[in-house]
Amino acid sequence: MSIEAVQESLVRYSPMPMHSDSQSDDKVMEVSGDDPLTISAHHYFFKPMAVFFNAFHLRAFETAGVETRPPALDVGCSDGEYGVMLAEVLGETEPMTGIDISEEDINRAGTKAQSIYKEMIACSATSLPFDDKQFNTAFSNASLLSIDPGLDDALREINRVLSSGGTFYASVCTNSYEYSYWLARILNGVGLRSLGRRYMDSMNRRMQQAHLYSPEEWISRIETAGFEVVDCFGFFPLRLTRLWSFMAWTPFRIHGIVSRIPWQGLHNFMRRFYERCFRGVYSRTPRRLPPGECGYIFIKAVKR
Repeated sequence: MSIEAVQESLVRYSPMPMHSDSQSDDKVMEVSGDDPLTISAHHYFFKPMAVFFNAFHLRAFETAGVETRPPALDVGCSDGEYGVMLAEVLGETEPMTGIDISEEDINRAGTKAQSIYKEMIACSATSLPFDDKQFNTAFSNASLLSIDPGLDDALREINRVLSSGGTFYASVCTNSYEYSYWLARILNGVGLRSLGRRYMDSMNRRMQQAHLYSPEEWISRIETAGFEVVDCFGFFPLRLTRLWSFMAWTPFRIHGIVSRIPWQGLHNFMRRFYERCFRGVYSRTPRRLPPGECGYIFIKAVKR
């Protein structure tokens, strides 16, 4: 399928007509520190669903005007790849501390991740191995929704290890998210609600999404843990969740084979391809949206 055909298929997901990107095909791909879509495409050229979502996710940090005061803690750092992208967006150079429940994920950390994190510790967020008030900044990049059981315990622990006035940044999905999965919408629309529910549950397990709450409930839980929420906005509208969930469909996982082909020219081509495919809808989607209209929201909170 050509880039033009893919762009045409995206029109219905964008509030305005699409336009083509003018980047030359023969130009070697370079990461631009001020462009989350370019950064996302550079890192995930083999996974279109990740290119698409992470572009909006990374842009939310820009929109929120995130400023990290070291030392910083990344709760749910996985293999550190997202931390690498975030550092490229924010221009951060001070190494962070990362924790993740999966030692296997941490062991997959590459050279770049190891330079971004001064240490990566395998532990539960419900029992952090740090002193009180040890950090000035904490991140939870789409990881709170996977902490089950113990979400509220984890929030209290994050609060404990933050200094007074420390900042907590979190991205979480809402209770409307799963109802926008493309296949669930089809099944529910024709009355097959039981099958629709099974598909939603299957997707949530695959994405490790145990907590899908309303924006109001997320704010309430975070504030109950000892924070004051000072900003909350949506960054990934429900209409885009339909497209994302289509790209997350199992047949699209065949794209992963691209990462195993040791041909830099192909990798750069795929980076340019996805960036050009998604540029229009990315550029025309507002940076800040009402939380109730979105599948994902961004929250900034300060320790009281």
